[in-house]
Amino acid sequence: MEKIFEELLRANTAKEVTDLLEILIDNYSVQWNPVGGYKDNIATINIGTDPAAGLAERMTNAIDAVMELEWQNQGQPNNFNSPRIAAEHWFNLKEGKLRNIDNALDKKIQELAKKIKVTLRDSERENYPTVEIRDEGIGIKGDDFSKTVLSLHGQNKISKLFLMGAYGQGGSTALSYNNYTIIISKPALGEKKFTEEVSWTIVRINPGNIDSDKLEWFEYCVDKRNGQPFNLKISDKIFKHGTLIRHIGMDLGKYTAKITGPTSSLWYLTHHYLFDPIIPITISGERKKDLNQGKIENRSVFGNNRRLTRGGGDEKNLTQYQNEVNLTFKDGKVTIYYWVLTLEGSDKPMDRIKNYCLSSQPIIITFNGQKQGTLNSSIIKSDLKLPFIEKYLVVQIECDGLDNESKRHLFSSTRESLRDTSILEELKKLTIDTLKEDDYLKVLDKERKDRYLKKDVTESLDKLRKKLANRINVYFKSSGGGIEVKSSETKDSVKNKKQQPIIFNDPPTFLEITTEKDKEVYIGKTFSIKFKTDAHPSYFTNPDAFLAVIEPHSFGSFTGSARVIDGYGIAYFKARDTTETQTKGSITLELRPPRQKSLSDNVDVVAVDLQSDADSKKSGDKNVPNIQIHNINEDDSYYKDSEWTHDTVADVDISSDAVDIFINDSNRHLTKLITRAQQYNTEAVESIKNRYREHIGFCAFMISQNKIESRLNNESGHELSQENIDLIKKADLANACETVVDLINDFFQVIITESIEN
Repeated sequence: MEKIFEELLRANTAKEVTDLLEILIDNYSVQWNPVGGYKDNIATINIGTDPAAGLAERMTNAIDAVMELEWQNQGQPNNFNSPRIAAEHWFNLKEGKLRNIDNALDKKIQELAKKIKVTLRDSERENYPTVEIRDEGIGIKGDDFSKTVLSLHGQNKISKLFLMGAYGQGGSTALSYNNYTIIISKPALGEKKFTEEVSWTIVRINPGNIDSDKLEWFEYCVDKRNGQPFNLKISDKIFKHGTLIRHIGMDLGKYTAKITGPTSSLWYLTHHYLFDPIIPITISGERKKDLNQGKIENRSVFGNNRRLTRGGGDEKNLTQYQNEVNLTFKDGKVTIYYWVLTLEGSDKPMDRIKNYCLSSQPIIITFNGQKQGTLNSSIIKSDLKLPFIEKYLVVQIECDGLDNESKRHLFSSTRESLRDTSILEELKKLTIDTLKEDDYLKVLDKERKDRYLKKDVTESLDKLRKKLANRINVYFKSSGGGIEVKSSETKDSVKNKKQQPIIFNDPPTFLEITTEKDKEVYIGKTFSIKFKTDAHPSYFTNPDAFLAVIEPHSFGSFTGSARVIDGYGIAYFKARDTTETQTKGSITLELRPPRQKSLSDNVDVVAVDLQSDADSKKSGDKNVPNIQIHNINEDDSYYKDSEWTHDTVADVDISSDAVDIFINDSNRHLTKLITRAQQYNTEAVESIKNRYREHIGFCAFMISQNKIESRLNNESGHELSQENIDLIKKADLANACETVVDLINDFFQVIITESIEN
């Protein structure tokens, strides 16, 4: 058996596993048991659709194994109700957050990361690596395999609040992405007490009999004499305590690039799916493509939250702005972290977001640091009306403190997507309301927009804006839409410059509310009160030092979150659903420095009903957006940053104070029209261009307003992805472009004649 075990440790290909099984079956009494205890397990194991999510479950289980061993070594305390609190006490990680580690290269931190190692090795097929997850955790006894690592729907973690796992299907979904999986484990009996007994098995897919079996099933080998996994005594020099799970030739989908690659790699996968893990882990590349001058590449993984907050190496200065907000949600709490990536650097700034998440899904919802699902970028572009930071803004909604009922309605067992429930909609609204209150996001959006604006505004372009605004208004009035747009430039509602930082004083000398008096706040919605102070930010995270009160209490409540950056702060509140319209509330912010006189300020707010879309569209000039036309050619930054081609037609970005229509002057259809017009004179060329721009601008705006997603969702019963929505609108605009060009060609001589007469 020792010889077989040695071969087992070396097996990384399907041939090596099958050869080993032949030897095992020839020399020992082998029995095959179905995974989960029943043959029709394929439906349960195949429930996952994302191999990365299945692998992330394996990593979560490894983290839990390390946490459980430490719990055992600590005497099995029962006073830790979350893994972050446990990690803070057991591993000296402040708040249980890796973002708070000052030095990631600290010896203790690196030793902790080495307790879990995920390794890629070559198998027979290049794009199907063998994936090994090895932990130095609690380990599993042989007779517990069927109740833990080989169980389905097991409940062995539900009462252990210090562990990450509970909501997932477990690592069982990972079995479906390869045909053979090796599992080896040696249990730890207590602090520095380890057994030499190792248990092991091999999981395989049984194709069944095509004449008698409808489906395949997963099964694992056991010793027929006792019905348990094979076991033997092995010294720690050969195999230390903990668990090894090795997926032979695993289909990882797109995540097969070199291990250190910024995207489509194990580096990306681990940081994205373990967005903010409880403890760090190590990844290792032993494939030929991973070797660095013949040496194995090892990297520590701390999650994207730390990467975005702290950076590291080349990433130190890639975040321009960051913030976090703690909010009450139902009977629990959520924390919203968000980061805006910088414009600086030699690489394409708009591509940087792909190092952290899909650009179409930049809002990540996590539980205990593991990704549970995402929200698409339309929230940033359409709901927040921040189109120019859509490719720069990354958001994490941390749900560690969510109440159990909300978690049940929000999370699915595969951790691949969120449940489409009213809880999800409320969480979206809370996120939108919170980010809307941060005025600096609008400053950063305008900063990026200004990069693309051209200073030369010609008379013809001004006429074009007016004609386009008139056409849009005529259309909406005839259709009863009620919306109005205008072509004249509006006064900027966004300040370009960031406020000057305020120097901290200890003790602080002032606290001043800057929110205007009688601010209107929506009933049942989150709102914010802004202030400035010379107090250190730590005061506002201490409930004994900072107090926020609403009077009367029936008006609303403080969410428990106040954040100060460079002396400028935001405190978040929520008006109650039962508050009557036009009710006044008084908000007081009070700072209580130790052994010093308190500082305070107050402001009144007024409760109002949330406007419907129809009302907001009829509310006058305040809501009238400003039409801006931007003619883009292939030498412009916008063209390059947006990765346009000669087939691209146009793009529309709608912010709070403008509708910006970017028209591709290098479009191949327009180029042909211009070539034809050049046979006449310069005026003819401009006339053809402007006629094209007017019609394309109108079509682009109308298509951008077309809510095809709601109609198609209702017809199919499934939510349409943002990528598909964008593709459909792009195709509609391409068709519209061809129609416009055909019409201009048909009336070409008339247009030219008009230009000459004018």
